[in-house]
Amino acid sequence: MPLHDSCPLPSTDLPDAHARCFPLGRATVVELHGEIDVFTVDKISLDLDAATAQPVPHVIVDLRQVSFIDSSGLHLLDRANGRARARNGGIQLVSDEPRIRQLLRLTALDHIPLSATLDETPAVGAHQQATP
Repeated sequence: MPLHDSCPLPSTDLPDAHARCFPLGRATVVELHGEIDVFTVDKISLDLDAATAQPVPHVIVDLRQVSFIDSSGLHLLDRANGRARARNGGIQLVSDEPRIRQLLRLTALDHIPLSATLDETPAVGAHQQATP
């Protein structure tokens, strides 16, 4: 059957992936939401790139609201880590989801510090200790 006679693909209603950025302690938190995949990673990368472009960036990437992440999302995390380290900073990941934590281990991204909550991240902990 020729290609032009084939049935069109059904429309896909993609979940809304987005990021919310805010300062916390000496860090910038990039809170990711939704499905982070090949269709949505470009939208998320703008916020993550801005956070890691700071001089000596300390970035916390909160993955607790992420329902799915594919290889393009994992690549984005690895790239953000490289950008931050190149500026003498770093990123930390936050996830309490066993599937995402296992995926980070299986894809060798477990070299990026991982916490279950924001309060457990060193950047936030240092800020809380310094506050009277």
